[in-house]
Amino acid sequence: MSRSTPWPVAVQALAALTLWVLAFGLIGIHPMLSLPSVLVAAGVAIMSAVRPYWGLLTLLGLLPMASLSIWSGWRVTDEFDVLLLLILGGGYAHEAWMRMSHALPRVATPPKSSGMQSAVGGAVRWAWAAVLLTWAVSAWRGWFDAGASAPDLLWDGYDSTGNVWRVAKSMVALLLIAPWLQALYCRSPPQAIRSLHGGLLIGLILVCALAVWERAVYIGLWDLRSDYRTTAWFWEMHVGGGAIDVYLALTAPFAWWALWRARTTWQWALAATLLAVLVYVVVTTYSRGLAGVFVGGSVVMWWLWRRVPQARQDALVWRKQAQRWLLAGLLAEALCLVGAGQFASDRLSNTSVDVQSRWAHWQSMYGLLKEPEDWWWGLGQGRLPARHSAMVSGPAMPGYLSWSVEPGAPAVRLQGPKASAELAGRFALARRVSLAPGPHVVHLTVRAAAETRLRFSLCERHLLYEIRCQEAVGTLQPGPAQVLVWPLSGPELDGQTGAARFREGMASLTVMQADRAVEVLGWDIRNATNQGVLHHADFSEGFNGWYFVTTGYFRPWHADNLFMELWVERGLLGSVAHVILMACILWQVCFRCFTGETWLLPILGGLVSCSVLLCVISVTELPRLSFLTGSLLLVSSLWGGVLRDRSA
Repeated sequence: MSRSTPWPVAVQALAALTLWVLAFGLIGIHPMLSLPSVLVAAGVAIMSAVRPYWGLLTLLGLLPMASLSIWSGWRVTDEFDVLLLLILGGGYAHEAWMRMSHALPRVATPPKSSGMQSAVGGAVRWAWAAVLLTWAVSAWRGWFDAGASAPDLLWDGYDSTGNVWRVAKSMVALLLIAPWLQALYCRSPPQAIRSLHGGLLIGLILVCALAVWERAVYIGLWDLRSDYRTTAWFWEMHVGGGAIDVYLALTAPFAWWALWRARTTWQWALAATLLAVLVYVVVTTYSRGLAGVFVGGSVVMWWLWRRVPQARQDALVWRKQAQRWLLAGLLAEALCLVGAGQFASDRLSNTSVDVQSRWAHWQSMYGLLKEPEDWWWGLGQGRLPARHSAMVSGPAMPGYLSWSVEPGAPAVRLQGPKASAELAGRFALARRVSLAPGPHVVHLTVRAAAETRLRFSLCERHLLYEIRCQEAVGTLQPGPAQVLVWPLSGPELDGQTGAARFREGMASLTVMQADRAVEVLGWDIRNATNQGVLHHADFSEGFNGWYFVTTGYFRPWHADNLFMELWVERGLLGSVAHVILMACILWQVCFRCFTGETWLLPILGGLVSCSVLLCVISVTELPRLSFLTGSLLLVSSLWGGVLRDRSA
């Protein structure tokens, strides 16, 4: 017999205290700090300490919403890290208290596995060890490659040491959460499984709701002809990427699981409604890879489900008939949505062109591995954007953002592309603003060393796409800091009806020339009628509230293939270790699904779908998604075969 966790009380208590201190330290410097936010954070910490299974459910359920970076400006460490620290601190506080009160239940030793299962289990452990080793080496190499300087853990760019931490922190989070996950399962496997499934299902519901809300507000629910691609609250997509694609691929099987596990008619109806909304969201992402794995994953899930004992024991005739009608309805919905939208059809017809473009992109990245050491160990985590864009044959950056080195008032240096005139105007310094009626005037405080053409815009914008804008384009003459007063021309940005009245605004400044840069000290946006200041922004509080966005060009930031990105950043050893780990876990989970642990079926479906999707999308630069994928791999490795001793 063994206890549910080997950690001594002192270590657990110290871990809880440290995690809480870090969490509330970050809350204390957050630009949106308020008394209600502190009270909510304290409530989350206490809830996790008193009800740890609720903590797991909350962590997974709020994951797709737990980022305010578009408002706060935090790009390296963000609000999800705060949520994770709060919940983990509460979890370890609960473990320490249970151990001190001798309330920890004893758990039975797992039954001995068969020879094949034992061998696969050993391979999983060795694969995890190899992944950790290559992760540590690549983090060290990335830090040195970026200059070995102290990282800015809030605002650093993608070419800095901060990006090394941004990419590496997901593994740190997995190392912290692994003992807690094991303790939760050992104490009560049913509760742990319900919390896991419930949290992922809540997260999926939130993403679907946010996606539907986004389209209703910004483009219209039934406008399927425009190229507006849904992003929900995955602000990491400000430089493109497939964050929402990966999330939906991982969690869509849980919608099918909810349908099959529904015990009442109303539960079945809610699950069917979720699936109908999910089909709409998948189509409106206009992601061919996601659409493919959603269809293929759904077929595989149904095939697997019909072969587990639980499905064969379902004697409800109405459920079987309703499921047939539901499948027909979902298929008809998907065909209608794709057929009604010209953009979706165009995306499908251009697949062969896109494949050729991606192949050329991957060949270009392979050229980064020039030395044998790089080939085996990689360039270092977080170094792909900086190193690839620096290649002559690589994708050029559309712009750069950094602190100004000039003395005086704090300012940032906004630079356009170094050489390519075609990329000018695609990179912008941005900030969320409230929209107001009437024409506007901007008072822009800037300086430049050479004549530079600028564009300032005030737009209705969620993240990637401008809807309606008031803008001004002008030329800044070289010299000391000066205030440019530009009237903004364009349509009214207020007075909308229906859902459109909830559109949010974004002010942005863009350099419209290659090889030009300006130093921005701040701006005031005023009402053109009464000259009242509607929005003032400067850098007296650092990058708090500031962000950068790109338009229509995202290639420098992504590999568009997880395994190629792992090879480039973590070397062939790291890439092979990840492939072996995934293969062993998938084999093990598939075997266990048919030997009584059917709760693993949606996890199996999500991991299989994600594995296929990651051939055209990378995830290491998306910390929340990297953490979620790793968490499901951890659960698949740690949970199972541990039975609670009823005599305890």
